[in-house]
Amino acid sequence: MQTTPKSVIDRFGGGSFRAHAATQVLATRWDMLPEENGFPANRQFYLIENGRQIFYSANATEKNIKSATCRHSSNYTEIEYITECGLQIKRRIFILPQYEGLPIATEVQRITIANKSKSKRDIKIVMTGMLGSPKPEAFMEDVVYSAIIMEAGMIRDENGNLLAYIPHYYPEFCRKDIRFMTGMFYQKDQKYLTEEIGTHYGDFIGNGNLNYPQGLTKLSNKLSTKGPAFVALGKAFSLDVGEEVTADQYVGLISSLDKEVPDEKVFSEIHSLHSKFQTKEALDKAFEDQLSWYLKYKSYLTVRSDKEYFDEYINNNLPFQVLYQTFVSRSFDLTQKGYRETGFREIQDIYASMYYFFSMGQHTFVKELLAQWIEKVLEPGYCYHNFFWVGKEAGKWSDDGLWLVQAVYRYVEYTGDIDFLKEEYNIPESGGKKRSVYDTLKAIINYSGKVSTGRHGLPLIDFADWNDCLKVDPDYLSGKDKENLTGPFDKYSESVMNGFLLKLALLHMRDLTSMLSDYEYEEELIKLTENLSHSLQTHAWKEDFFARVLFNRFGDEITYLGAGKDGFSSDPDIDGTYFLNSFSWSVLSDEATEDQIAVMVDRIEKYLKKENGFALMSPTDLSKVSKVTATGEYFPGDRENGGIFKHATMMAAAAMVKAAKEVKCRNLAEKLSDLAYWMVEKVLPYNTFKNPYLYCGNPRWCTQYINSNTGEHVGPTLSGTSTWLALTLFEMLGIKYQGNKLILNPLPAKNEEQVEYTLRYLDSFYSITVKKPKGLCRVKDFKYSLSLDNEILKDNIICLVNDKKHHKVNMIFF
Repeated sequence: MQTTPKSVIDRFGGGSFRAHAATQVLATRWDMLPEENGFPANRQFYLIENGRQIFYSANATEKNIKSATCRHSSNYTEIEYITECGLQIKRRIFILPQYEGLPIATEVQRITIANKSKSKRDIKIVMTGMLGSPKPEAFMEDVVYSAIIMEAGMIRDENGNLLAYIPHYYPEFCRKDIRFMTGMFYQKDQKYLTEEIGTHYGDFIGNGNLNYPQGLTKLSNKLSTKGPAFVALGKAFSLDVGEEVTADQYVGLISSLDKEVPDEKVFSEIHSLHSKFQTKEALDKAFEDQLSWYLKYKSYLTVRSDKEYFDEYINNNLPFQVLYQTFVSRSFDLTQKGYRETGFREIQDIYASMYYFFSMGQHTFVKELLAQWIEKVLEPGYCYHNFFWVGKEAGKWSDDGLWLVQAVYRYVEYTGDIDFLKEEYNIPESGGKKRSVYDTLKAIINYSGKVSTGRHGLPLIDFADWNDCLKVDPDYLSGKDKENLTGPFDKYSESVMNGFLLKLALLHMRDLTSMLSDYEYEEELIKLTENLSHSLQTHAWKEDFFARVLFNRFGDEITYLGAGKDGFSSDPDIDGTYFLNSFSWSVLSDEATEDQIAVMVDRIEKYLKKENGFALMSPTDLSKVSKVTATGEYFPGDRENGGIFKHATMMAAAAMVKAAKEVKCRNLAEKLSDLAYWMVEKVLPYNTFKNPYLYCGNPRWCTQYINSNTGEHVGPTLSGTSTWLALTLFEMLGIKYQGNKLILNPLPAKNEEQVEYTLRYLDSFYSITVKKPKGLCRVKDFKYSLSLDNEILKDNIICLVNDKKHHKVNMIFF
């Protein structure tokens, strides 16, 4: 079970913890057990009495344990034990808020031990952990080398007391992230520090094991010079009857943003950490701060239905995952041990989380988030595919920047902050140049729509298409390659999905351009849009589906992949291959006609609809065009190779709801609505409760895949599934903003007769009730009345006012 994507915690508090990107604080395990994360010593502790071990936190079956309970919550985990010998032990594990002057990432475990027995107790606690290596890739080359270039270190206060354990890594370039562990103990309103330390795992274990280590009763108090990532911190105390003691274990990381961390910064932040938590109550306050912040964040949307699991998930767990997706992106998950950082495409997560932030009045913070991506767009308009402190893989994927256009558009549409488009940000690799957000978006449009294009005017597929699941051009050109050449690049493959992303970007850009009264550029965008739409309809529509790829290197023999008669099907009963995203983005970009939608939905039902959801693609053999396609790396039913890629299924569901509201044919609208609601039901993670041993997964978290053959929910949980599930839900509930106006356009399920939810707007709340008869009801063609605080409105637009009141909105279809 995961407490957060940054902090993985199991029922005994085990697991690991990361700071930024792929930077491990508590060490993970390098093995092939995806269910196990973190070195087994992490976050564990022992109790010793009269020279004998009486408790180990990771062993609930030991005879002294009377009961043990673990509760995972949003952003924290609590574990409680009752021992036969009369101790009550409570643990709370959570990540500290980021306070000014404190380490960039800190996790704390608070351990409270209460003496419920009838006699005084003399007890020692020993807390353990294994800190991550600053250079995990070195393990692949030489484990011995990795061990001998580390040595243990400590920071002491002016009285010689141990403030923190800090391992040192020899090469200078590895000192950019300094890990630490410290203990703080509180008894009778007095703070104490660690008395004993052990830094050698072998000395600690001896001839025993982690359940019963031989070196536990007396730690060595030596600083190891070989592989000292392990640490044990000890403190003895006496407990009167009814008395309790608190032990806080902090682990964290001090960073200087990809530069070597100076010693004074390490000393300063460790001292500040101890000063901040000089009293026991200070940590309680930090925990309350964290809880209250999240309660306010998630209060943006509260649904009320007769389905308990649904309400709990949508109101509590979904916003939590969307929140963490926004910050950690691909950079941490059970399947990733290193390398992965924030991806450019992961700006999609801000599409959903920004509305939660807006509801708190944190518009400026959303701009700060957007700026992280804006400043990763190079001068010609291509982007860093991965980045954290430093950008990587520039211009290998032609869709990257197009996702940014959607994010900026959503921000401006909601806030009306046109001046944001004029704000200037740094351009990477430009020698210190700056440019406006507006000019950055224009550069993206120019690169994706004019420079990085193929024979038919569509964006090139480059290194791979969306989600890296199709590589067909082994000699692809990077962004920098294209700077020195003149397009179009006639032999390279074109991505139809990227064409739709470009179409949507052009539509959004036209709206932004109109706001700035840039009529000359608006005319240019209109022509680009017309030309692109013509190309998509003429070359990408293949009678029964939009293609996935247009090939330009094989002459007339092979011209496209995706849709009927493409020659790539590996199923003898299907004459062609079908790619779900070609449907989704043709609809989301307003390119697909109603007739085309009807034909594509028929193919989706025939070839992509499985018992467990929509497969991303029908069975496909790509060997005739490439031997290294990522789609060929999985067994049938797994992941991209015909698996239920839930991120994409939610894009499809969002497209279906959008289309269901707009098409003229009510039968088609009903079919689209039914399919969307069916797919959402398949994705809801608590469905794993129905058959947990078969479906697996996590009932609180959206994982990324469902195996279409077995029904198993497959990790990772890093997926944008949660984001697009939230966006689909917003679409179903009819939530759309234009400045302070809420345009209410719901599409309840056919069998629903009432939908209720509350939206937060700054300090005000709007409780919305939609009532309808059974069947399909649309604002487009159904009579309805809409009232705000019992006053009838003329249309479906509600002007939101921040008057600190609770308003009631009723929409009644009749």
